[in-house]
Amino acid sequence: MKKKIIGAIIIVIVLGAAAFFMMNRGIVVEVEMAAVTQGNIAKYVEELGVVKTKNQASVYADTAGRVTDVLVKEGEQVNTGDVLVRLDSQQLSRQKRELEAQRLGIIAQYNEATQSIDEKEIEKLELEIEVIERRIKEAKRVVENNKRLYEAGAISYEEYNITVTSLEAEQSNLEGVQLDLELIKKPISENISAQYEAQLRQLDIQMEALESQSGDFVITAHMSGTVLMKAVEKGSYVQPGVPLLEIGDTEILYIESDLLIGDIANVEVGAPVIISNKDLRIIDLQGTVTKIHPQAFSSVSDLGIEQKRIKVDIEFEGSVAILRPGYDLDVNIIIESKENVLLIPENAIFQQAGRDFVFVNVNEQAILREIEKGIESQRRVEIVSGLQKGDQVIVSPSGELEEGVQIKSK
Repeated sequence: MKKKIIGAIIIVIVLGAAAFFMMNRGIVVEVEMAAVTQGNIAKYVEELGVVKTKNQASVYADTAGRVTDVLVKEGEQVNTGDVLVRLDSQQLSRQKRELEAQRLGIIAQYNEATQSIDEKEIEKLELEIEVIERRIKEAKRVVENNKRLYEAGAISYEEYNITVTSLEAEQSNLEGVQLDLELIKKPISENISAQYEAQLRQLDIQMEALESQSGDFVITAHMSGTVLMKAVEKGSYVQPGVPLLEIGDTEILYIESDLLIGDIANVEVGAPVIISNKDLRIIDLQGTVTKIHPQAFSSVSDLGIEQKRIKVDIEFEGSVAILRPGYDLDVNIIIESKENVLLIPENAIFQQAGRDFVFVNVNEQAILREIEKGIESQRRVEIVSGLQKGDQVIVSPSGELEEGVQIKSK
């Protein structure tokens, strides 16, 4: 009994397969096919780069002021030391004149305070002191005599007191004249002299500072090169630290590109770069990554998404006369490449159960073939195993295509 059932099942299977074959025998599906080729493939990090100059510097004003002259234009060649911009220096001149006037005034005061001693005045006061001293001597003698007369009752107290008062007046007069003589003989105080000298030194320092600023009103080039940017006009007012001009050496150019953090891990110094720009008709210009900057920075994408990026420097191999600083270029940094490998279009591949397959044309029939992929780049895929050079694979297979179906090329 069991043998009869098994036999019946086998018959059903054979008949089903035969029926499927007979049904598909009359169906022919038109497909697009591509041959498996042999060639080179490379995997890229694609980004935008900006042309920069190797030697580039901003020109700033060291002092605030109104611009009286701008002597250069954008694109003009300048040499080190060339005058680029002049600022109004009238205010500086006024400040210098004010300091000079202050200095002359202090010198006059100092000279007055330190003038030489008047010898005649000293002699006059000394003679006056001698006369007063003689009068005091005489007054003392009179006081002594009147004191004895008063004690003897020969004169009144009032008469005696008049002579005492006269003596005291002469003594006071002597003290005053002696003080005048001491003052006229005494030189100027050291403290007062030090004050005048300190004021003069302070003015000298201020004058030196103004002299050092004289060069700030004439702005010169610190390097030779081309004026790349001019952000100053005659009559404008500039502040210190604001860039007025950009000067760069346009003979030495390089590309600066900002790569995403996720891409930089695969990029190394020395990696080859393919550079292009359709508008400038630059095709497959060769370059090399020369520097990966050490620090990342944040930027916001066109969609408003904050991204972490790292700058990369790329040098050209050879020169391109058409390039100028600020131009945008497409850069493809090669992170992996292979030569003489099997290649097919990426749209020939599809997945089933997590594995990669293609349909191959075998005697005008679609035959399913499992493959192993390698590098994928620019809509091409490297085939590691599963195909041979010259095999015809079906591109963009439709849903109606099944294994064993008859096919013909469109």
